[in-house]
Amino acid sequence: MPIAFKQVKFKVDRAPMAVPYTDQRGFTIPGKVRRDEKMRPVYNVVLQSYSLEVLLNGSPSHCSMSLDEIELGLEPSEDTDDDGQVKLTLWRRNHPNDSRDVAWGFKGTVTALVIADLAST
Repeated sequence: MPIAFKQVKFKVDRAPMAVPYTDQRGFTIPGKVRRDEKMRPVYNVVLQSYSLEVLLNGSPSHCSMSLDEIELGLEPSEDTDDDGQVKLTLWRRNHPNDSRDVAWGFKGTVTALVIADLAST
């Protein structure tokens, strides 16, 4: 069974630590994606890589971080040219008390990898 891989990249310019950051990006798989018996596309998403930088009042800060949460999910796409969408939910926090302070934020990149089963030809 052939498979295809598609990278979906997210760029976070500046996000506060006080609330989760969310974003969605469409993707298109080269080839025809196989469908299961309920006619759902057969693909999944995994975290390929991420790199995040802490900001204090908009400037890079070198403090220790220990509470990263990254969630990836697949959503149907409203754009008929896309096969689907990857939804990213990202929550980066330092010490829980500091996280409520609006001066703390983060920026960086997250790369998701969509893995799809292709229909046999």
